[in-house]
Amino acid sequence: MDRLPVSPIVGRVIEVIERKLGFEQAARRLDIAESLLEAWRDGKAAVPRAEFMRLVDLLLELDVSWDDWDQA
Repeated sequence: MDRLPVSPIVGRVIEVIERKLGFEQAARRLDIAESLLEAWRDGKAAVPRAEFMRLVDLLLELDVSWDDWDQA
């Protein structure tokens, strides 16, 4: 499986999504276990490229502003 290295960028993306949706809802929308999302956020597991693209799609869907990035 093609995986991205553990990255602080992934953690930031998840933090912003979590701030907008809440952790449980974010995991539900991504159709993954909360424990997996937590592992990605905390840098304990690498994110498969396809899953990273799903994170980006969700981020775009949420219409995140620069202010949202600054708060995370």
